Amino acid sequence: MDRYDDMVVFQIIARTGTISAAAGELDVAPSAVSRRLKALEERLGVQLVQRTTRKLTLTPAGEAYLEGAGQLLAQLEELEGGLQAGAGTLSGPLRVTAPLSFGLCALPNVLDGFMRQHPGVELDIHLTDSKVDLVADGFDLALRIGQLGNSSLKARRLCDIDFALCASPEFLAEQGTFETPEDLAGLPACIYTNESQGTILRWQSPEGDQGQVTLKSVFRANNGDILRDLAARGHGLVFSPGFILRPAIKDGSLVHLFEDYRWAESSLYAVYPPTSHMPARMRALIDYLAGALKG
Repeated sequence: MDRYDDMVVFQIIARTGTISAAAGELDVAPSAVSRRLKALEERLGVQLVQRTTRKLTLTPAGEAYLEGAGQLLAQLEELEGGLQAGAGTLSGPLRVTAPLSFGLCALPNVLDGFMRQHPGVELDIHLTDSKVDLVADGFDLALRIGQLGNSSLKARRLCDIDFALCASPEFLAEQGTFETPEDLAGLPACIYTNESQGTILRWQSPEGDQGQVTLKSVFRANNGDILRDLAARGHGLVFSPGFILRPAIKDGSLVHLFEDYRWAESSLYAVYPPTSHMPARMRALIDYLAGALKG
């Protein structure tokens, strides 16, 4: 079992790049990590890292050990996960990142069901609207909304995400009525900064006509909740996922505009690093999310 622990610790050292960062993740003293690394190198009879004042760099031997250790740990994970799945029990940690607003709105109910079904799985959820580096930051899985760029990461589409265009009753009283989306051109808007479309909205009418309109940014943020709340206070239009806007539409603080038009199409994806040995607990979580969010 010491060799298993050595491989796990070395993976963390290689990923974090410093003894102190690895110690922080392992919740042990840096001296304990240094001793473990030194003992591993002495046992193997090779130098695994080059030590500098700022960062550790893997030697060729270290690269080879890291690759081999990753394969062995993945095979062990697959073996244990298969046995657990066959026995109806899954266990172990899963570190997941998801958008902040989506996580707060949708995940509690979904994860409640998964946790009751698999009480041995230890979920560590990190909510952020910034895209993280799954491999460098040590995440098993990311939930992401929108069009995925070219990447070595694997992805599975989970469900559609509907969007809505809204404004407050006060804003509409000031601006008048809008007959078509072109009437919105140049109007102030609260803009989400993490989406490439920015101030340009593309639309399709119920009759099939298509077009686009450019809004004027008066407020930008990387979170949909604050955009919704500023728009509800009359500061401009807001175009965001329905799960963010629906509560404000329901209580009347926002009005749903051009409800019968089709706007940008988007989806929710489960994104994960490429691997030939997906842990059974991660596959179970992805399957559960797909089933629970489909409706």
